[in-house]
Amino acid sequence: MAINNVLERRFFPAGETIFREGDTGSVAYIIQTGTVELSCGRLMIAELQDNAIFGEMALIDGAPRMATARAQTDVTVILLPRAVFESKLVGVDPFVSRLIGILINNVRNFAKLVG
Repeated sequence: MAINNVLERRFFPAGETIFREGDTGSVAYIIQTGTVELSCGRLMIAELQDNAIFGEMALIDGAPRMATARAQTDVTVILLPRAVFESKLVGVDPFVSRLIGILINNVRNFAKLVG
């Protein structure tokens, strides 16, 4: 069975906030249809569309969300819970896991500098 057949889908109408900067995160999101805007404060940092993944950083390092995600258009997402995300990392070389953690930390530090 394909993973997207067992994961929950959620609809967000245009303009609705999906999560806010500073929230804790227990899921990542895969955009099935629509457009999502990511922003830090008043600065838009990304516009994401179909098949993009967002919210994954909180799953990797457990830190609060570093951006606000808002549906620019009507959006349908697939929710990727922490347990499923972590199950995909089982067996990954520890070096690669640590490297991912370092990259996430660098992104967060850079965001603090420019924010």
